[in-house]
Order: sequence, then C-alpha cells, then structure tokens
Amino acid sequence: MWIYITLILFFVLFIALLFVFFDMAFVRKNDATLGDIETSNYLKPYLEQLRPGIDFIDNHPFEEVSILSFDGLKLYGRYYNHHSENTVILVHGYRSNGKHDFSGALKFYYDYGFNVLLIDQRSHGNSEGRLITFGVKESFDVRDWAEFLNKKYSPKSIVLSGVSMGGGTVVFALKRNLPQNVKCVIADCGFTSPEAIIRKVGKDRFKINAKFYMPFLNAMTRIFGGFSIYESTIDVLKDNKIPVMFIHGENDTFVPVEMSREALKAAGKYGSSIFVKDADHGLSYLVETERVVNETTKFLSKNLV
Repeated sequence: MWIYITLILFFVLFIALLFVFFDMAFVRKNDATLGDIETSNYLKPYLEQLRPGIDFIDNHPFEEVSILSFDGLKLYGRYYNHHSENTVILVHGYRSNGKHDFSGALKFYYDYGFNVLLIDQRSHGNSEGRLITFGVKESFDVRDWAEFLNKKYSPKSIVLSGVSMGGGTVVFALKRNLPQNVKCVIADCGFTSPEAIIRKVGKDRFKINAKFYMPFLNAMTRIFGGFSIYESTIDVLKDNKIPVMFIHGENDTFVPVEMSREALKAAGKYGSSIFVKDADHGLSYLVETERVVNETTKFLSKNLV
C-alpha cells in the first residue's frame, strides 16, 4: 500500500516540477524591468559606450509597424527609414528587447546606410503572445517581417541579424522559405537548439542533469506550444545556401562558444565567423568594436552586391 502511495506522490511531484520548469522557461513574464538597459548591472560598464545608440533608438524618428503572425498574434516593430535600398531586421534575445540588445549595433547599421527594422519578438515587448518558443515559431515571424518589408517598402536587399535567442531565430528562419532578397544572416551568440541551452542552464544554474527531463518537457511544448525543443540550427545549416556570419565571445558564460563553432562547421563554405577572446554573452561588439565593425562591413559588402 505504501509503495503505491509513494509512487503516486512521486508522480505528482514529477509532474509539478515539469510545470514549474515549463513556466520558468517558456511562459511570458510581465516584469517591466526585464531587458531594462538603464538598470542592467551586466551592461553597466558599457553604458557610456552605449549612450549614443540609446539616444538614437529613443529619439530618432521611426514608424511603428505591425504584422499578424501565422498563428494570429499581432507583432510590433520600429522602422527607422534611411531611404535606402537595403534593410536589416534586428532580432533581440530571450526575455530582452531591441534597445537592450542593439543599442550598440543599431546605429552602426543605420550609419552604414541601412533602413532598420527593430522588432519585438512574440511574447516580448509590445508584441502579443504567451509562450516563448526559443526561435522555432519566432523564425516564421522573421520570414513574415521580411515579406512585410517587401510589400510595403520594396528593399533591394534584406539582412537578418540576431543576438542570443535572436541569433538562433535568424538561423532557424533560413529554412522558412525566405524571400529571395534576403541576402545574408548575422547570428551573434546563438544556441544550437532549445534542448541544448535548457540542459546547459539546468546544469549551471540549478545543478541538475536536465537530460532526463527533456523528453517530458518536449511533450509539454508539443502539447501546449506546438513546437519541439529538439529543433536544431545545425540541421538547418547543413542544407543552407545563404551566407551566415557567426559572432561569439569566447568567454560567454551563458551560450557556450562551442555552439557557434559547431554551427560554423555545419555551415561549410557559407559560414564565416568572428570570435572575440575576452567577450561574455552578447558583448563582442562592445569588447572589440573596431574589429567587429570592420569584419561585419566586409561581410556585408561581399554579400550585398
């Protein structure tokens, strides 16, 4: 009798833990301080370096734009019009926002001559949505933003640029039948799969081997979110023929640099890279600005012909 009671209690506890993990990883949080660059201890050492970009994002004229996602969510973005034939779509990371992740690089793209579309990913910012799908469904949104740009502004070329989860998103987008004028992709410190980064965070932050939980968590994401955590950017890159540049800090304590090295290998002749020795997660542009700008400029010049 006690054996059965113990088994039932264990089962109930296991299911409860799964729902806790699911909520922590995938459910939107409405904390107004998430992604707040002004209060970020992580970015505090670079705040003065970021100030021109922050002021640009806040004060430069932009058009608020929106689309309806394939599954009925209203998604928002800011369009900074440079009256150029080239446009870049900037895709921020997990539980962050465009201002936090691109206050360094956005002004570079604009000054280079790009129109800039700074989006709020689904379940972030002003965009609708309850679940974060680690770039899987978000990649369809990026495709739809590119199609929106073509219908409204008719750019000659489109570049996709993402940071962290945004880096994964723009790589996943490569298999979403992108418009032909998407010429290249820049993926900064992206992960190889939702499953891989969840296991890594589980080990680092919670000291657990999350591998055992992954099949059950995947069942929940399929049931409640309609996506799989086993989708892999490596599989995408093996069949990809659009140039991709990977940027990653070698001191990244969140997404291991090995993930970008693995992605670079999978991309073959369509891949190139910038690895920054002393940069932590998402900080490559700030740590070695001149080098990253020079290498990115070469990459763009080569692929926007």
